[in-house]
Amino acid sequence: MKRFTVSLPDELKKEIDAFPDINWAQVAKECIEKKVRMLEKFERSCDN
Repeated sequence: MKRFTVSLPDELKKEIDAFPDINWAQVAKECIEKKVRMLEKFERSCDN
């Protein structure tokens, strides 16, 4: 599995830190996967 680093504004980091029980890496992964699927679907619809 690959890793990459994400930079966040300080204010957003403070908000995230208010929810320490959340697996933020998993949240980010799921959001990225969802976006990729949406883009793939969009590209397929444009090919037709």
